[in-house]
Amino acid sequence: MKKFTVGISVLLISGSIALAKDITLKEAINTALENSFELNASKKLLKAKNYEYQATKGMRYPTIKFTEMFMRTNTPGWAMMNTLNQERLTINSSAKFVDMTAFNRLMRQNLFQPPSYPEVNNWQTKLELQIPIFTGFKISTGIEMKKKDYEATKKDVKRTQQKVIYDVSKAYYGALLAKRAIKLAEQAIKSAEKHYKTAQKMYEVGLAIKSDVLRAKVYLENAKAKLEEAKNQYYIAKKGLLLAMGVDDVKPEDIEVIGELKFEDTDKSVEYWQNYAIQNRPDLKAVEMRVKIAKKMGDFYKADFFPMIGAFASYEMDDNKTPFGSDGKWWTAGIALNWKLFDGFQNLNKYRAVREQYRQYKSKEKGFKEFIKFKVYEAYRNLQTAKAKLNTAKKNSQWAKEVLEITEKRYKNQMATMIDLLDTQTLYDKTLFDLAKAVYDAKVSLLELKYQAGALNVDNLETIKKEGGDK
Repeated sequence: MKKFTVGISVLLISGSIALAKDITLKEAINTALENSFELNASKKLLKAKNYEYQATKGMRYPTIKFTEMFMRTNTPGWAMMNTLNQERLTINSSAKFVDMTAFNRLMRQNLFQPPSYPEVNNWQTKLELQIPIFTGFKISTGIEMKKKDYEATKKDVKRTQQKVIYDVSKAYYGALLAKRAIKLAEQAIKSAEKHYKTAQKMYEVGLAIKSDVLRAKVYLENAKAKLEEAKNQYYIAKKGLLLAMGVDDVKPEDIEVIGELKFEDTDKSVEYWQNYAIQNRPDLKAVEMRVKIAKKMGDFYKADFFPMIGAFASYEMDDNKTPFGSDGKWWTAGIALNWKLFDGFQNLNKYRAVREQYRQYKSKEKGFKEFIKFKVYEAYRNLQTAKAKLNTAKKNSQWAKEVLEITEKRYKNQMATMIDLLDTQTLYDKTLFDLAKAVYDAKVSLLELKYQAGALNVDNLETIKKEGGDK
C-alpha cells in the first residue's frame, strides 16, 4: 500500500456521506517524493554508490585474513611437508615418504624400510597480513573516481526529484483547470436557464415564437451534458494526479484539489535562464563529474607503469589432531616489489584508449550544454507565446461579454434572433474556457522553463506556492 501524507476522507455516519479531503500542491509533491518508484530506485542506486565508495577507501588499509583449514592427503610432498610443519618429521619418519633404502648398504644395517606413503592429517590455523605501500597512486585515484561517481549519482537523484515535482505540478494544474471547467459549465447552465426563461416569457406575451423556446431548451440540455463531461474530466485529471503521486489505493472522488489557476510572470531574460541552467542543472553537473572520472581513468591506467610495493606477514599453526592446535608454530614477514616491465604494450594502449574516451566525453559534454541552452530557449519562447495567447484570451473574454450583453438587449427588443443570442452565448462561454486554458498553458510553460533550467528544487517550494494551488 502506498503512503499518503494527508488524510483522505471523513465519513459522516448519520448521513453516510463521504467528504473529499482537500489536498494542496505541496502535499501532493511530498507524497510523490515519498512514493515515486523512479526516485526510490535512484536513491537505492545512490546508496549502492556510497557503499562502493566506502569499499574503495578501504583499499588504503591493511588486509587481515584468518584461515582454518583441514587437509588429509597421501601425496608425498604434501604429506611430508605437513608432518614437518607439525614438527613431527624425523630422519626415521621421513623414510615413509622418501626412499632411503640406499643408506642400508652404506650403513651395512637394515635401518630404513621402503616408503609406505601414509595418509597424514593436518589442521592449519593461519593469520595473514598484507599492507599496500606504493601502488603508483592507483588506490588514491580509484577512491577519487568513486567519490565523483557517488556525487554524480546524487545529482541524478536531484534531477529525478525535479522530474517528480514537474510531473505532479503539471498534473495538479491540469486538475485545477478541470475544476475550473466545472465552474464555467455551471455558469453556462445558469446563462442557458436565463435565456430559456426569457424566451418563455416573451413567447407567453407573443413577442417570441415557439422555436425560440425550443432552441433555448436544447441549448440548456446541451449545457447540462457538458457539465457532466466536465465532472468526468475532473475525475480523470485527479486520477492522473494520483498516478503522478504514486498513490494507487485512493479514489479520485476522495480528494479535492484547492486553489485557483493564477499566472505570475517572470521578469528574467532568456540569457538569465540559460546561464542558470549551465550553472545549476543537476544532470549537467552529473555529466561534468563523469567527464572528470573519464579523465581520472587515464591516471588509473597510468599507475600500471609504476612498480607495486607491498609488505606481508603471516603467523601459522599446524596440528595433526585438533583444530586451532599448535604442534608447529611458524611466522613469515617480508616486502615485495612487482613491476611489469613489458606486456606487449597492453597498458600503453589501454592508457591511450581511455584518453581518447575522455576526449569523446568532453565533446559530448559540450554538445549537452548546447542542447540544454536550446531547450531553455525553446521553453522561454513557448512561454512568450503562451503569454501572448493569455493576453489575447483576456481581451476576447471582455469583448465577448460586451457582445453578449448587447445581444441580450437586442433580443429583448426583438432586434436579434434566438440563434444570434445563443451563438453569442456560445462564443462567450468558449472565451472563458479559452482564458482558463491560456492561464494553464502559461503556468505549464513557466513550469517547463524552470524544469529545463534546473530551477525546480525540493527546498524551493515557496515559488510553487506563490503560483497557486496551496492553502
